[in-house]
Amino acid sequence: MSYILKLPAERGEQLRQIAAAKNKTVPEIIGDYIRAEIDAQTIPADLPGVEVETTPSELKIIMPGFEGAVPLSQVRILTSALRRADDEAAPEGKEHIRNLRAGIAALSGVSVKRMGGGLKLVSPITGRKYPMAFGVAADLADQIDRATE
Repeated sequence: MSYILKLPAERGEQLRQIAAAKNKTVPEIIGDYIRAEIDAQTIPADLPGVEVETTPSELKIIMPGFEGAVPLSQVRILTSALRRADDEAAPEGKEHIRNLRAGIAALSGVSVKRMGGGLKLVSPITGRKYPMAFGVAADLADQIDRATE
């Protein structure tokens, strides 16, 4: 799900200028700001609407229209795939990400697929897809780490 922000044209242009000066996209600049506020403990670190639960044998991820489970023994494969999905653009990252995705899908049925400016998780239970930006995927990996500590 996308969220549309309405900004005065001047603020939108200022965001574009900041992004250009930092060689980033506007969504990356906004993501950086949100991460800074999480670090400052202004807001909680967990993603809104995302539940990560552990049982003795698996980790469950529940989001609107998405539910998937991964054996606990394979959680690190999933978190690595979530964190490194944007590395696929680099030649050395392409094969690594392909192997991670194939491994997690074979073990649990959860599929991680790269798309445009992010990735999507495909649920083996519902077959539904859950798209997310690379930064959000990395935040989900952090949330999974906290749930499995």
